Amino acid sequence: MRTLILSTVLSLTVPTGLLGCMATPPHKLVQSVVADTHLGWQTAPENQLAFSLATASGVAQVELQPLPEALTVVTLELPGMREVEYVQWENEHGESTILYDGEAGLEGVSLQSRGHGYRLQLQLSAMEYIRDGGVLTVTHRH
Repeated sequence: MRTLILSTVLSLTVPTGLLGCMATPPHKLVQSVVADTHLGWQTAPENQLAFSLATASGVAQVELQPLPEALTVVTLELPGMREVEYVQWENEHGESTILYDGEAGLEGVSLQSRGHGYRLQLQLSAMEYIRDGGVLTVTHRH
């Protein structure tokens, strides 16, 4: 009986923890804006959101819905991007902020080269920009 209860609890909690968004499925939080931007979901620790963006045009855009308060890190895998030119955030009021300008990022923004692409992480004060939802644009040089 104890084994049955434990396996039932694990089967309900492990998939949620792997998606990282607690009770909110990631596809409810992030959607592609540009037709050629392809979204892929990544596994992540609890309280984190991880996904990948691939684009043929060099401009990837996604719309983020308001994020749960418990979410502390957003990770984007950017396969195929050779050189990220900038990362811009635009909130629902049309106000935009450059999170990364090709050389440096705001506090809480890290961009790491991964061979054939990059990994972008947003955390700390960068999360305050994106927490209420808006559009994230990543461009790369051809």
